[in-house]
Amino acid sequence: LMGKSRVLAHIANLVSGPDTEKDNEKDNEQRRVVQINCVQLRPGCAPPESTVDGQPWTVLLDGIDQLAQWPKEERDRWIGWIATPQPSRTLVLAGRRPIHQSLARPDFDTLLLTFQQKFLGLIDQVEATRIVRSGLAAQADNEPLVASLVEWCGGHPFLLDQVADLFADIAGMLPATQALGPLHLPLLRMRLAAAHGRMLFDSQWRAIEQCDAESQNSILGLLRQLMHGRVPFDALSHTLAEPMNWLLIQGLVGVDDQGFRLFSPLLKDYLAPKLPTDRAVQPISEPSQDAIYALVERETHRFTPQEKALLLYFLDRPRAVISIDELLAEVWHQPDGSVRRVQEGIRRLRHRLAEFEGGIGVIENEWGQGYRYLPVHSSV
Repeated sequence: LMGKSRVLAHIANLVSGPDTEKDNEKDNEQRRVVQINCVQLRPGCAPPESTVDGQPWTVLLDGIDQLAQWPKEERDRWIGWIATPQPSRTLVLAGRRPIHQSLARPDFDTLLLTFQQKFLGLIDQVEATRIVRSGLAAQADNEPLVASLVEWCGGHPFLLDQVADLFADIAGMLPATQALGPLHLPLLRMRLAAAHGRMLFDSQWRAIEQCDAESQNSILGLLRQLMHGRVPFDALSHTLAEPMNWLLIQGLVGVDDQGFRLFSPLLKDYLAPKLPTDRAVQPISEPSQDAIYALVERETHRFTPQEKALLLYFLDRPRAVISIDELLAEVWHQPDGSVRRVQEGIRRLRHRLAEFEGGIGVIENEWGQGYRYLPVHSSV
């Protein structure tokens, strides 16, 4: 579900074509490609053999962590085959867990030095937006839907891959004369969560259940914190770095310029009944707005005039989404000003707020809409 199987299929298509590095007489030769899904293998299956003439070949091993469940003798047979150098062989391994965990054995650390490990995770917003726009290309006026779908998919390859089918599915439910538009966003969200998100989230939840008790407790604790909002980078303790990394690898968590966050609001909806409210992670009472204003006035010397004007504008409108156009007109008094001016002002203000260690609140992005000020809250 992280898209690695599709990447392997793409690699297979690339390397099975003519090898352009060979001389002209061999341009039509095909590189041998062997694709193996380890989930479908059974103990006793022999590793593939290279060709006698030493022709270059590529082996794509998917689900490699499945081998860890085999009896030691059978597992070592395959690990030995992987570890044996073959100059003509290109070997690509993919699995849900890091290679060193999937193929654990005493001498494997040295072997890992010969591998390049790459994490294929969440897709950045620019590329995710391009994928969504491409999936909605059949509709003449789809731009109002793009921002919401990008947010719900959260950059996850599996959900992004469903956008075109989702759009066609919903369009098929409507009368022929009715075009999809913003009014159908609730239906799109519900369908994406039920028909596609549920499958992904169930898979991710099962991965959590398979963790040992200690790791599971740390992971669930982090998820409860993330249910209440982002976890700033500097708020992550050393002991929680490993479970947070696990959440990143599983695609449950993404990052932005403010910290760690659940990758999709659909995941938050899914987790809500599984992670009932716990007093240990409930946000403490928010200080009054008067107290926050008083703090800003006491520390006014720490803000530039522009930073203070921007902050006060947000303080007067807690939790409201404020567009860039509104900020240019009301704070900068330059309706035709540059978007970059606002982005830089927000960046500087966030840096200033970080000096107060959450004592004032945070400014969050609302993709495609603007920014939102969230009053201070913290978790125990």
